[in-house]
Amino acid sequence: MNRVLVIGLMLTMLGSGCSITGKEAPEFTFQTIDGSAITSTDIKGKTIVVNVWATWCGMCIREIPDLNKLQAKYAGDQDLVFLALCDDEVAKVQKTLNRVDFNYLQVADASAYTSKIKTRMVKTYPQNIIIDEDFNVIFEVTEAEGNIYDILDREIQQLKKS
Repeated sequence: MNRVLVIGLMLTMLGSGCSITGKEAPEFTFQTIDGSAITSTDIKGKTIVVNVWATWCGMCIREIPDLNKLQAKYAGDQDLVFLALCDDEVAKVQKTLNRVDFNYLQVADASAYTSKIKTRMVKTYPQNIIIDEDFNVIFEVTEAEGNIYDILDREIQQLKKS
């Protein structure tokens, strides 16, 4: 393959990205760090706000207060689920959560699933996704520029209006 063709293919791939918006989210079965089981079947019919984070990611840790604020705003809404997925093992996640409160349902060792929902060629953190009641990905943002609370709240509000 000649160099120009390879570069063209790479640019095409980068330009198209790995967006999963508009696609059905993969089904899952998780055990949260508190030992509860959660499956996609259990929460189908609800809107799911997913945060993919890492214990070593500074930007991830910085956005947690805004994510907690968002979760608190909708705490009484039984049709919304806030789910955090971390690729790190349970002990690392728990150690971080002992220092930083994060009020989403927490799943550790989630790399098999987070690799399926990554929104770029290479997995980046933080990643926020909204899955609608039909289990379709309707919004995604990675490394948000701006206040993640405002970004996600605006999307949730639009979804509630429709």
